[in-house]
Amino acid sequence: MTVMLDSFFGVHPHVVRSGMWAQMKPGERDLYIFLMERSERYCSREIKATDAEIQKSVGLAPRTATDARKKLQERGLIQYKAGQGNRYTYVICDPRTGQPYPYHPKAKPVTLKPQPEDERRPFERQAPEPVEPAESYGVKLRF
Repeated sequence: MTVMLDSFFGVHPHVVRSGMWAQMKPGERDLYIFLMERSERYCSREIKATDAEIQKSVGLAPRTATDARKKLQERGLIQYKAGQGNRYTYVICDPRTGQPYPYHPKAKPVTLKPQPEDERRPFERQAPEPVEPAESYGVKLRF
């Protein structure tokens, strides 16, 4: 059971469950958390930010931000492009594939949890199996 909080942002469960989070250096974690917070705040998987904004928010030095950017891209968590004035455009990737999500950055991803076949649509009842009349079993009914 998940407890939902009124104000939060998330990290994809694959990042933690795969052991990737444990392998990340502190600077990578700081940058990834910054990007996840911005993604949630602006409802977009495309984020534009300067190194100065990142440093002010999570205390990441410019050289550490450069290293973290490269490593997060190698891990398949982000893609980035440099712009003018130390401004970068980041795209959050699906950590399971290492690729950007295949739809618009502002579109909410649709994910379905795998469920056993009999629990997928509990509201749709299957027709009962046909029952043979009692007479076919040698029972006579009187009404």
